[in-house]
Amino acid sequence: MDSKNKENYKILFVISTYWQYENYIKTQALENIKDRVNFLVYPKLADLDFGVPADRIFFYSYPEKKDILHRHIFNINSWRLRKRDIVFWLRSLLFKPNQRRAYRILALPVIYNIVKFLFLKKTEDKKLFELIEKINPAIVLLPSHAFEGRTFEIIRIAKKMKIRSLMIIDNWDTLANKTIFTEKPDYLGVWSRQHIEHAVGVKGMPRERIFVLGVPRFKTYVKTETQNWPSPYPFRYALFVGIAEFFNELGALKKIDELIEKHKIGLKVIYRPNITQHTRNCPDVFFEYDFKHIILDTPAKLYYKRSASWDISKDSFNKIYYPDPNYYPKLLFNMEFMISPQTTMILEAALLGKKNYILAYDDGCHRFGPKFIFDNCIFLNGIERLPNVRMVRTLEDMEKIFISGDQLKQQVEPIDADYFVSKGATADYPMNLKKIISQIMTNLRN
Repeated sequence: MDSKNKENYKILFVISTYWQYENYIKTQALENIKDRVNFLVYPKLADLDFGVPADRIFFYSYPEKKDILHRHIFNINSWRLRKRDIVFWLRSLLFKPNQRRAYRILALPVIYNIVKFLFLKKTEDKKLFELIEKINPAIVLLPSHAFEGRTFEIIRIAKKMKIRSLMIIDNWDTLANKTIFTEKPDYLGVWSRQHIEHAVGVKGMPRERIFVLGVPRFKTYVKTETQNWPSPYPFRYALFVGIAEFFNELGALKKIDELIEKHKIGLKVIYRPNITQHTRNCPDVFFEYDFKHIILDTPAKLYYKRSASWDISKDSFNKIYYPDPNYYPKLLFNMEFMISPQTTMILEAALLGKKNYILAYDDGCHRFGPKFIFDNCIFLNGIERLPNVRMVRTLEDMEKIFISGDQLKQQVEPIDADYFVSKGATADYPMNLKKIISQIMTNLRN
């Protein structure tokens, strides 16, 4: 009998990056389904421990040429939809001149349908099809940023084989800010109520096919009573979290350094730059000797400025870009407060109840800096209502961070962090995932 009809059905879980390995394997997110799981793994992860017998681990690399064709489809869709949604318009502005000329033609209605058909035909992967056929799962689970060609190719293969697909959303902004789905998964696993709204309203997923899974890497932040997090630094500190997007971070850091000196505050600021960063229209190389009160976060010293324009795509499996998962809870739990533009760490600070001063001002250097992002990106809607958040709308307002009286506090209707990250689902992620898969399989059998 086919394994899809047996009670002891197989689950295929796809791991394509080291980041996913940390997020789902190291967190033991799959602990309650491990006896059923087979892994489809990118070959560069072959030396890692997946906690299952070797005969349940299959290695495969989706060809780069096929992935590029998927990216062309994503980009053509961005051009087609640029007048309907600001996110697609933003993406279209990043195209090079030759890309704009090509996509303008390829996005024309009749041509688009032909091009999409031909490109998708070329992205078909017979070897991948045969491998999944050999594994013979009943359901495939795909952690995703919704921007990987292999994800949509696997969904397409699953549909042909009548295998159920559950896409597990990897990032906060995935549903609101990324491309449209080339192939819709059968089911979607999301973080929270906010994600449900985005999945239905932006991606057009039926509500009954969406499940709130939570976020496995945030489990530590919703079960704080059992944790012991010694500080990584022997002094009082605030945390400045950098971003990948356009922003004059050095300008903000210099202002903070001046204010700490001016107000004679006994505080250091730990600067944690993002591992990737778009090239900026301003000086962007941090040197500790330029500052009196700001130091580079210790793990960042291994990866900071290692790549041109911080493009780590060719080195993305290097573990230096992924500090020990136990480090960040220590860093966040022991900070006095956090300063940041838009970053997922906004949610981690909210779950811990740590005050977060969010920089949302025009830096004068970048058209698409934090002010533009906060004004136009819907995944950030409502964060100013988080009780721990204080919005910094101008560079001058930054001084209010260091003056007593909580001068940046606004009178707004509060919203719980649970709206952005389901605390209950996150706390019991392994059991929650098992229940959802059981529900999907029960529906399949019925």
